[in-house]
Amino acid sequence: MSDTRRVRSDTRVAEMSMQALADTEGMTAPERAEFWLQGLAWAKHRGRYDTWTAARDNAAKEAKLPLSVAKRIWQRWQNMNDVSGEALLKLMLAYEEMCVRNEEAAAAYRAERLSIRRNNHEEAGQKPLEKSVGTNAPSHRTAA
Repeated sequence: MSDTRRVRSDTRVAEMSMQALADTEGMTAPERAEFWLQGLAWAKHRGRYDTWTAARDNAAKEAKLPLSVAKRIWQRWQNMNDVSGEALLKLMLAYEEMCVRNEEAAAAYRAERLSIRRNNHEEAGQKPLEKSVGTNAPSHRTAA
């Protein structure tokens, strides 16, 4: 009996654990490269007086991708048949790192927000809210 079924399913599970691969499921290699490069450039864009070309270049530098390759992907991804594996790997890892940083920052912000909320609640000397407050749960009272 062959183990190829188990191996094939294992790799699918591992692929979907990376946000970069889950976001680009079903895309071709040039589409993936453009998606990851645009996502990184969007994160690097500094606002009104910054250009998207400068943001693209900053994203390429962060991903350790040659600027010429980034420019080619940025401008010609629709006509490209394939992208080098090295460029794809660098973009994927940089995008994944950006996603992880974002998720960690969101988790830290949520933990801080909940601790502040808990502290404010304790300082006010209030009891914790009942589960039915602010929800559509049935009240304990009976209709008169």
